[in-house]
Amino acid sequence: MFGNFYLLYQPIFCLRDLSRVVGYEALIRHPVGWSPGDLFREARLRGAIPFWELRILERAAGEALSHVPEMLFFNISPEAFLDLTFPVKAVHLLEKKGIAPARVCVEVSEQNLYKPEDFEKTLDFWIACGFFTALDDLGTKGANLDLVLKTKLDYVKVNRALISGIARNKHMQGLIVGIVEMLLGNGVFPILEGLEKEDDLKWLQEKGWDIGVQGFILACPAVLPEYSGIE
Repeated sequence: MFGNFYLLYQPIFCLRDLSRVVGYEALIRHPVGWSPGDLFREARLRGAIPFWELRILERAAGEALSHVPEMLFFNISPEAFLDLTFPVKAVHLLEKKGIAPARVCVEVSEQNLYKPEDFEKTLDFWIACGFFTALDDLGTKGANLDLVLKTKLDYVKVNRALISGIARNKHMQGLIVGIVEMLLGNGVFPILEGLEKEDDLKWLQEKGWDIGVQGFILACPAVLPEYSGIE
């Protein structure tokens, strides 16, 4: 099951200039229709999470980082994030391919519960190993701002639930303005996920923010044009 996975890549664009790609997020898929959640659940039951995620990173490095200059956004599980041997192994894996860890941004989801002190200590170690870091899904746990304000995150990805329909929702507009300006004021680069409607994109463009945006209206997950095969 685990050997049959493949990866698609969804670009993250610069809102001010939609011709500029900030990076590509690697998204795991399975040919017989297993969802990413199903795959990780099975890997977790088998105790195979760290080994499997290193394989995914290795695949992504060969397909993406060796073919495009932009950064790779790579989602990792709580097990891999908190295991301090994982970033060391990841650095060795990348260096064997001649790739610097600074080409990779590791994404940890706000949906997973972390103790703030453990999160900060672990995040600092990933940074010391040379990786960029991102908090994914901000807003799914009530916007855990402690993790944002007390750590050295490079990126924060705002969950699609706060973006969908924003052009017609005054309350959500005020919330997003507050979140984006708070992040920018703290030196964090915001990325708004899940853009699917033209009027939402237009409303965001009118704000003039220098931030990232991602969603089906801009580009669907796909095989990179520079890479047409699967290893």
